[in-house]
Amino acid sequence: MENRPLEYDYTVAKMFMFTTVLLGIVGMLIGVILAWELAFPSVNTILGEGLAEYTNFSRLRPLHTDAVIFGFTLSGIWATWYYVGQRVLKVSMAESKFLMFLGKLHFWLYIVGVAAVVVSLFMGITTSKEYAEFEWPIDIAIVIVWVIWGMSIFGLIGIRREKSLYISIWYYIATFLGIAMLYLFNNMEIPTYFASGGIGAWWHSVSMYSGTNDALVQWWYGHNAVAFGFTVPIVAMIYYFLPKESGQAVYSYKLSLLAFWGLMFVYLWAGGHHLLYSTVPDWMQTMGSVFSVVLILPSWGSAINMLLTMKGEWQQVASSP
Repeated sequence: MENRPLEYDYTVAKMFMFTTVLLGIVGMLIGVILAWELAFPSVNTILGEGLAEYTNFSRLRPLHTDAVIFGFTLSGIWATWYYVGQRVLKVSMAESKFLMFLGKLHFWLYIVGVAAVVVSLFMGITTSKEYAEFEWPIDIAIVIVWVIWGMSIFGLIGIRREKSLYISIWYYIATFLGIAMLYLFNNMEIPTYFASGGIGAWWHSVSMYSGTNDALVQWWYGHNAVAFGFTVPIVAMIYYFLPKESGQAVYSYKLSLLAFWGLMFVYLWAGGHHLLYSTVPDWMQTMGSVFSVVLILPSWGSAINMLLTMKGEWQQVASSP
């Protein structure tokens, strides 16, 4: 019994993978519609003037970006976590009823959140901040979903059989912690109803920051939401699937760690390049630009490590794409 192969439970991973495919199709389809609206403005009112409010470019654009970023990409991250996490840590979700419950709760709360986002964006209820359009009730729901994922990560780590943490796990942890910090600070807001002494809608909110400070925090978040939502977790996936599928060991584990810590330090400071020639202090614009250039080092560290992992095995790209 002790030597029986470990049977991993991919129930939650499959649920998120199906969602990844669905939201990917929806998000990219909306992107195609937006492209047509740019090329042929009359498409904005193709369903008639009465529905133009819901079909115009400005209303659909946040739906497209959020469906691809927080729908397609985020679902993919979670699908791979619930797959890779088990295999790398040598523990099955089925071994803990609590973690399995958390995983399913994570999925269904996320689906409810997606539905709320779609409805609110279609209705034009937004904060007007890019990648952070959601009003405060949805923000709270997102934080709850994120905390549940964190509990799943550290819960699985807590019962692992493999004592060392493979580099992919480091990147998943960084994704969780990075976006948690960014999202909380950027979405510090006050419901308009309370900020204005009873004037305004209860669901609408105003940022706790103003002017240049608001722009700084927004693009510190906006830049790094892409960093920790695209770059970091996708590197985690590559470090698992590339060696696994190619049958090659990672070229240099030390280089993977060096690139990881370099990325963690440098990426967070590069957001200032979104605010060049603005009212942001010159030194911050310069710092953002300099760190953007320095970012080449950890980025190429990971890229070179991946390329050298495939050294002598490039025929696999043709035979096993």
